[in-house]
Formats: sequence, C-alpha cells, structure tokens
Amino acid sequence: MSAVLMPALAGATPWEPNNNVQLPDDAHTSQKVELVDIDADGWVDIVFANSKGEGLINGGQATAEFSQLLHNDQGTGFTELGGVFEEEHNSWVIKVGDIDEDGDADLVVGDSFNGSMSHVLINEGNNTFTREDIVGSANATIGDLELGDVDGDGDLDILAADWGPLPHGQIDDPGNPLRLWLNDGNGTFSDGSAKLAMGMEVLAAWSFDLELVDINNDYALDIMVSTRGDADPAVVMLNDGEGNFSNHPVPALQPMNTKNINVAFTPMDFDGEGSLDVLTLQDGGLSQCVGDPPVCARRNSVLINDGAGGFTIPMNYWATQFNPGKNDFDAATLDFNNDGKPDFVVLGTSINNGVNARLLINDGAKFGPPALPMMDVAFPADPSLSRTTSLMFADFNHDRREDMAVAQRDANLDNSVLFGKADMADGVPEDVTPPRIYDDNFGEKLGTLLFFGKDAGLDARVNDYKTPIHWHDFQFDTALDTYNLIGDGAALTAHNRRLPYMEMALSLEDPEDIKSLADGDPKKYIAPSIWFGEGLWTVNFKVPYNQMAEDTLTWQYCAIDAAGNKTCLGPFSVKVEIDPNDCGDGEVQEWETCDSDSPTCVACNETCGNGTCDDNETPETCPEDCGPCDNDEACEPPENAENCPDDCDYDGVCGDGTCQNPPENEQNCPDDCGPCDNDGACEPPENATNCPNDCNYEGYCGDDICQKPNENETNCPDDCLPDPTDGGVCGNGVCDSNESLELCPEDCAVCGDEMCTEPYESVKTCPVDCGGNTISDGECPDTAGGVDGQCQLDDDGCGCVAEPQDGTRGLWASLLLFGVFGVRRFRKRA
Repeated sequence: MSAVLMPALAGATPWEPNNNVQLPDDAHTSQKVELVDIDADGWVDIVFANSKGEGLINGGQATAEFSQLLHNDQGTGFTELGGVFEEEHNSWVIKVGDIDEDGDADLVVGDSFNGSMSHVLINEGNNTFTREDIVGSANATIGDLELGDVDGDGDLDILAADWGPLPHGQIDDPGNPLRLWLNDGNGTFSDGSAKLAMGMEVLAAWSFDLELVDINNDYALDIMVSTRGDADPAVVMLNDGEGNFSNHPVPALQPMNTKNINVAFTPMDFDGEGSLDVLTLQDGGLSQCVGDPPVCARRNSVLINDGAGGFTIPMNYWATQFNPGKNDFDAATLDFNNDGKPDFVVLGTSINNGVNARLLINDGAKFGPPALPMMDVAFPADPSLSRTTSLMFADFNHDRREDMAVAQRDANLDNSVLFGKADMADGVPEDVTPPRIYDDNFGEKLGTLLFFGKDAGLDARVNDYKTPIHWHDFQFDTALDTYNLIGDGAALTAHNRRLPYMEMALSLEDPEDIKSLADGDPKKYIAPSIWFGEGLWTVNFKVPYNQMAEDTLTWQYCAIDAAGNKTCLGPFSVKVEIDPNDCGDGEVQEWETCDSDSPTCVACNETCGNGTCDDNETPETCPEDCGPCDNDEACEPPENAENCPDDCDYDGVCGDGTCQNPPENEQNCPDDCGPCDNDGACEPPENATNCPNDCNYEGYCGDDICQKPNENETNCPDDCLPDPTDGGVCGNGVCDSNESLELCPEDCAVCGDEMCTEPYESVKTCPVDCGGNTISDGECPDTAGGVDGQCQLDDDGCGCVAEPQDGTRGLWASLLLFGVFGVRRFRKRA
C-alpha cells in the first residue's frame, strides 16, 4: 500500500491525504486519471492510464506498462483488479462510456508508441471484459481521445489526437491528422476521417488534450484540440449536426508571440450566460524560465464564449496576480462554495517544489482565491505530490464532500486520493447545491401538441458544475428498474444511476400535482436521458396513452446529484391527441382495435364483436356476429349439428374431400365440389378456364376415348377400363356392351322387346310384354268397382294400359310411344 505520510497542514489546504486510505502502486508512470463506478455498486473506482514513453524515439516495450483499475472498497481503501489490462502497453488516455449500448460502463484505451492497437474493453459484468481492437489504430500514436455521438445516430464515437512520428513539438513537427472512428452500435468502429476537415486544418501537433463540446449551442458536438507544437495553433472545428466538421478559426487561440503552446482545455459556463467558456492552460504568455535545464512557466487563459462559438479573453476575469506562470497540465471544475457558480482546481508539475495546485473561486465575473488565507493552495505543496498532471473530482467516501484523485507522471511518486476536509472553517463544504439544467426556453422543447404513441423528446445540457461529466455525478438508485420507465433510456439502467430524466403524467387536474407524485406512482412515467457527450443529454420516448381521444401531458425535467440534491424545470403542459393519420399506417396503435387493412375494420375500429352482423362482415370474417350458422346447406366448421342443424343434417362436413351432393355443391362447398379436383382428368363441368391443370389436353373424361397419359382407369374409368367389363356396371341403368339380358336383366330388360323379364317386368310395369291389354281383356273390371274397359290410374292388375280420367295418355303408353326405353351401346377405344 502506498501512503503519503505527511502531517496535515492545519488550516492550510482543503484536500489532504488520508494515510489510512491510499492507493496500491507498483511504481507506474501515470499520464491521466479516469473515474468510473465499474461494477455499479455506488462507489466510484479509479482508472490510471500508464506509460513512460514521452519523448522516447522508439518507444515500444521498453516504455510499456500495465494500466490500472482500482476498485473502491466502500471508502475504506482501493484494490487493484487484476486481469483487466491483459498486456503492458503505452496508454496516455483511458476514457469511460457505454460503447455497446447495454447500460454499463466500458473502457476505451488509447495506445501510443509501441504500434499496438487502441481498443475497447467491453464490460461483461463481474469484472470481466472482452477486448475489441479499433481497426486502423495500429500506426496511431494516441495522445488523447474523447467519446461522444458526433453523427447523431445514438452511439458513442471516438475522436483521437494522433501525435504521428517523433520528435514531438519541435519547430518542424507538422503534427498528424485527427482520427475519427464511428461506432456501429455494438462496440466496433469504422474510419470516419472523411467527415473531418481536410488538409492542414485537421493537423494537430503533440496534443495532450482534446474536447468534444458544443460551443455554439446547437446540441452538436464540436471539436477543440490543444497543441504543444512550437508553431501550431489549437484546432477548432464546428459540427453541422450530422458529424461533418469544418474549420472554425478562433483568434483568441491563434499564435501571438509565445502564445502558441496550449496544453489542455477545461470547458464550463463560467459567466452563467448559458454557453461554454474554456480554461486553456499554458497559453497565457511566457512568464519565466527557471532551473537547469530551464523550465519555462506559462500563464493560463480563460476564453469567454459569445454564444455562437466566438471567444474573447477578458484580461480582468483572471487577474495576473492570481494567474502566475506555472507548469500547469490540468484543471477540473466543481461548485466549491455552493453558490451555483463553477470554481476550479488547476495543477501541474511544481517548479522548485513550489505550490503546484491552486483553488480558484468564481463569482461569475472574475476568478480569485478563497476568502480564507492559504486555502488557495488546494493540497499540500509536498515533494511527494510534485508531479501531478491529471485530476478528477468525486465523493469517494460518501460524506457529501468532493474528493480528488490525482495522477503523477513519475514512477518514483505515487498516485493519490486526496479527501475533502470536513472542517467547517477551512475544509470542503458539503454539497448542498443541485445540478444545473440550462433553461433557455426549456418549456418550448416539446412544442404545444403531441400525438399519442408518437416519438417525442428533447436535448438538454445538465451538469453538476463539474468537468468532465460522469454518470456517477448523479444519484445512485437501485430501485430505478421498479419505476414506470419509458423511452430509449429505460433499458439502459445497469449503471444504477438516476441520470437526468423527464417525468410526466396524463390527466392531472393541476400541473403542480406532478411534484407530489411518488416515483413509484403508476400514473407517473419516467424517461431517463442518455449521455451523448460533454454535458449533453437526450431523452426520447413514445407519448403514453390514457384511454382518451385527447388529453393533457404534464411534464418536468429533473436531475438529482450524487449527494441527493434535486432540481426540476417545470411543470409544463402540452396537449395530446390521436394523430388522424394513424389509421391505415399498417400498425395497430394502443387506441385502435384494428387497422384499415381488415374488412371488419372501419376507421380503425373493429366492428366484429359489436353484436350486429354488419354489411362488411360475413360468417367467415366475423363468426362472432354472423355465425357460425349461415344456412347455406353445407356443414362448414365451426358449424355442427347442435349450432347449425339445418346445414349439418347429413353425414360428413364441408372440407372432408368428398362432395356429398346433395346438399353440397360447387357454390356452398367449393373445397369438396370443385369444379376442379386436380385429379388429371377433365371431367365436366371442368374446362380449360376453371381447371387448367386437369383440362390441358384434347378431349374430356366421358368422350369414350381414353386419352393417356392424362386419363387412366382411376381418374376416368368410363373411358379407360378395358374389356370385357369395358366400364359397364350392372345396375347403372345402361345395358353396356359387356352385359346381356341373361347377365344383367336389371339393365337389359327393355319394355317392348316382347319378352317379359321377371321380376324386372310385370303386367303392371310392362303389360305389352307381360300379357296385359291396351284397352280391355273383357274378363274383369279394370278398376275396383269400375266397368270393364274403363281403366283408371290406379289399375287393378287386370292387364290394361291405364288411361287417366282426364283423358291424357297413360304413363306407359307415353313411354312406349316415344321410345324412351332402348338399349344404350358404347364403343370404347383403349
């Protein structure tokens, strides 16, 4: 365990080491520090990017080191997590962000010097990571990188400064083009350099720091790149909103005498006018050079933004007496005195073991030291803390005071955690100030009319007065998933942080009522925001529906910091209606019962089920209203003998493959009755129009010609059964060629052939062949109670051809007269 063993200088510094809570160290040279709650347990962990490669010509393995991820043991100490960084490398920067959009924190490692690739460590949970190399990064010497959604597609991209070949920072160092890698959404990247400005405008020499920041208030991330080259100005580019960048000259950053060297930017709204101003280090003019070899100490500057990305340097904002020449490398902001204005600590490597970390208080118009003497020295001016080059703020021990982690660019000096003193007089005050939501016309962001189920949302700038912004600046809330979450951020809560959010409710009588709704109230919807760079957040959701044709949505936008301080802008109200263009869009919305592509859907209201068989409904489309019984004489399921006795009074059902006629026919049961049965034979009423598959040959089944291969004994027995049966079936009413009176008297007994073939003929059925008389036999009355010769329709069997009393011919006489009975003969050709 490393410990900075020194006596506390009573009343001297707001931040001091705690000898009982220090960091493990293995003599690393740390370039930058990053903070992250890697396991979402509510305690902020520390990452150090390690490399001792600055200025070495070849770099490589000789300068490589293992970087470190130090787990916060609930404020009692820090433990290094082994196996996170699988190999030594030269890392000048490691940044944190949700690269694969799963709601937890991933690590992006920028490599330099040794030719190894920069890469992403995808957080898989349980302190395990999967490495994904960034294609095209093997030959890049990465001095710094930033994460942000530059092209507006919803995922975090990477902007990196490439130092290029050595030597760095000399007069002849041309610098190298910036690198832009675009995220495909799951942690793999493609080259986006075509979106950057071209030519000399994109070159940056020996950059220690770059920033993705919105400097012109259009919620698109612009670029600011520092340079330490002797003749190269800082680079500034504006984003057109789609990730296409163009050069943006900033005169305040251009070379002026010795004012070209720039080490770092710290963006924050210092004057409270709603635009990002910038602290810029070591560009404020040469102050003095001391030591052997000499170290040239330089002043710093503050650039005040005009709101459109134009900057000026008001000399009275940071007076010379509070801005001496120093070898400063980093600055980080916080609201130290809870007045709603960002203050900052600036630090660097000390000169002759002098003070190298100062606290500056911002009153909105100027920077100056704290009111109490000597509190401007942020932490002890001790040789063991003399090589600090990077710092970040977080509350590591949950005492509501901001603590500080610092990296030292010296393997002989330890990195350190400095804790905010709890002394009321000269310590670090408890955080009692809520975050800031930039409120320029905020209530207008949703407009005046929304539609149910449609996408809505807004972009916002929110910070807790700290630069840079982190998830852990906001409230830790393990109950987050139990709330009524909606929107794109609803599934991205693995971090357990209450990020800036929109809360809303429908049908409130008084908009102020939203302030009293508990987070778990079912009437309250919460839409978490998603961070996309700098202090910028986006919240997107579908407008909820409340069983009404129109309603009022009451909403407010809120943020709660890690100390539990809450602020909201609102409440605001917006009218909500059903979009008249929804019906027919192919999607059944929550307030619709159908869409217009259904025959039972009228104006996106389902008529089926209303108890009436409407004109647009049939038993097939709406059996609930119109069936199941349609009384068409065919038994079509779900009809059965119980629910439709009139249709189902026969054996079988429509759809069993058998045309039971009657009652089934082509009209009421086309599935069974055709006309087309696709059996290969063209059987009338099949024809080439209604049954092209069966009727694709000359002829038809029943023309006495077996036309092979279409017709065969199975599908057309009348044409294709061979002799001697020849298709004849005794009992079919036709005396076929294979039948005779002896073989099939049933078919071949013909009345009128002068042969009485019993029992198929009788004196009653065929008196001509069986001994009857056409007029009278003179032997008995022809009808019961009648007179001989007067035959009645009800013949008594005495053998006359019955004559009806109305004078018309008797049936048998008519049949004989017209020769209906005859012998049918067929000639078949196989």
